Amino acid sequence: MNRENKNFAERALKQLLIGSQIDGFQFGSSPGIVRVYFTHFSEQEPDMLWLSIEIRKIAIITNYERLITISKENLEELDDEESFQLLLRNRREKVKDVWLGDDSPHLYISLESGKVLYVNGHDENYECWQVGDRDGYGGGDWLIVAVPENEIATWSPEEFK
Repeated sequence: MNRENKNFAERALKQLLIGSQIDGFQFGSSPGIVRVYFTHFSEQEPDMLWLSIEIRKIAIITNYERLITISKENLEELDDEESFQLLLRNRREKVKDVWLGDDSPHLYISLESGKVLYVNGHDENYECWQVGDRDGYGGGDWLIVAVPENEIATWSPEEFK
């Protein structure tokens, strides 16, 4: 993963997600996708954000040792029920920090409770996850995407540099 792209994407993710809360989820636009909504219950803009997870190798990590040993190889892809139960148990959690993996754009969302939401960021053929604003079907100012082959792509407002 290109270091400059990683650093820019991390700054964008922090700008968007820190201080927001997990506020809902829904079935995605096609089978196998889950969408998680985050809301800023303050004056921060954008106030509504989404995380679309296409490769559901996700986990809530409560133990630091597990955090450093977790990888896409030791996680199985969750089905609909497992995904929604995991997210439901952590609703209203407030985002404290966000970062990406070193070699792959695995997404780590640290919550105020000390838990970390891990989302796999590596797949040879598919985008694993996307974060954006507005409804996610065009017209948003922000889009961060874990693209195939361990890369990250970011679109942001011109003034965010």
